[in-house]
Amino acid sequence: MAASSAPAWTVEDTEAPSLYVLTGGQTRPTHTLQVQTLLWAERELPAGQPPEAEQAVALCREKPLGVAEIGARIGLPFQITRILMSRLIDLGALSATTPAGLTDLPNTDLLKAVRDGLLKL
Repeated sequence: MAASSAPAWTVEDTEAPSLYVLTGGQTRPTHTLQVQTLLWAERELPAGQPPEAEQAVALCREKPLGVAEIGARIGLPFQITRILMSRLIDLGALSATTPAGLTDLPNTDLLKAVRDGLLKL
């Protein structure tokens, strides 16, 4: 087999931290954050946080933003954004709320019972 003259890896491969490192290996958020959950900055971010966390807190200082919008602005997948935002809530840097009416959705069992009742009419 002939040796390739190209390196096995490049500098570009090492510049961006892996998502695993960014989340510290965490695979689930500690808070229930939905696409429309609004976040706003409460206080300064403790030292030693990743640049993405600093960007998120800076964005939320301007105005409350949804989890999906924060992820889009800092270039992270939604699940990774949820984990990172949960960590920032745990640190006290961010607070969150879900807009009224979105958390009080009816129980699916109740909806099925209503449907079944309507079908019997």
